[in-house]
Amino acid sequence: MLITDSQRTALQTLIELTAHGRALQFEHDNPKRAEELQDLISRHKELGEKRTEAAAVVDGHQDAITEATGLIEAQRSKIEKKTAELNDGTGLTSKDMVNLQEEIAGHEARVAELEESQLEEMEKLEAAEDELAAVDDRIAEVTSSGKEVQTAVKDRKTELRELITENEAAASGARSELPQQLLTTFDANVRQGGPGAALLNGPNCQACGQEIGGAVWHGMLGADVNETYECEECEAVLLRRS
Repeated sequence: MLITDSQRTALQTLIELTAHGRALQFEHDNPKRAEELQDLISRHKELGEKRTEAAAVVDGHQDAITEATGLIEAQRSKIEKKTAELNDGTGLTSKDMVNLQEEIAGHEARVAELEESQLEEMEKLEAAEDELAAVDDRIAEVTSSGKEVQTAVKDRKTELRELITENEAAASGARSELPQQLLTTFDANVRQGGPGAALLNGPNCQACGQEIGGAVWHGMLGADVNETYECEECEAVLLRRS
């Protein structure tokens, strides 16, 4: 099909816009920072699991401290009771008093033991709380980064949709200048994943790489530069470079 100079310009424009539009759509469907966002989501999940573990350790130490406090109070209650009995002395023999003193000493030793254990748990609790705080800090950092990337992806998608719309409008203008028969062939090739049309630099289809026979190529060289052809392999519209 022979086209005019203005139609040639429109076809060349349509080739460029179609390729550009496809690139824009690809980026829209496959955001450049999508992998980074996915990594942050995975990291956030891992840190969430670590936080659960760290919080369980903190709770364990707090429970141990609470339990020790209850045991210490029980021992001190016994000491107070036995001390009152000893001070009262009513009906007690010397042996009874010795036994009470030993029992009180035993309770006091148990208190000392429990307090030492409680102190160790407090030190462990402090370290566990520091670890939990560190995990929380890392979670906050990942969350902040995730929001930044998510916003950037969303904003870029919005920008790309606008660019795609602008590109489609420009392509529509170029299409309006071309013959319907040529557009039908062009669109059919695009639906198959091709560029729609290609400019020939030599005896090979620039759309699919198919070699053009020598006789056919020489015939093209001798024809009008605005003559269009159809690739026998991919059926793209072909136009020889001027």
